[in-house]
Amino acid sequence: MTVQLTPSMRRVIEYFEDLGPRWGLDAKGCGVHALLYLTAQRLTAADIATILDLDDVAAKAAIDDLVQWRVVKQSSDGRVWTEGEPWDLLFAGMEERRRREIEPALLEIGEAAKSASNDGTSRPTAVRINSLHDLLQDLSAVGAQIDFLPTSALKGAVRLGGRVSKLFSRR
Repeated sequence: MTVQLTPSMRRVIEYFEDLGPRWGLDAKGCGVHALLYLTAQRLTAADIATILDLDDVAAKAAIDDLVQWRVVKQSSDGRVWTEGEPWDLLFAGMEERRRREIEPALLEIGEAAKSASNDGTSRPTAVRINSLHDLLQDLSAVGAQIDFLPTSALKGAVRLGGRVSKLFSRR
């Protein structure tokens, strides 16, 4: 597979490699993800290693991480690819974060909220724990609905929110 990276492609890939760790993601995995998105091709680990100048172990580790995050698909012959729509990538990442982070937090904070009323926790602190639990329930509910709403509706909601934000931020 011959993919020639242009300076613009390299810039996007490097940006995502820098951005990933700030979001708690693997830098090389984010670079591989950007490559797959930009090329819109099915690539093998060897292809990816060659294009991004990675060793085979690093390329395979990045692919494995992306598969676990459910942001790439992998065929039986080992080729990987990502969907072409940026919104789909965003929502896949959001769903995985909900599954990995919000759901465990919801369970843990829920247990704390249950025990706060009888373990000596002050009333104001118990109220704060319950407020935190309520927020996590709301985030989980919203996140769970992403799979059931059409992408066009979600795009519209995000764009509307952006426009409203701009309207209120003018001085």
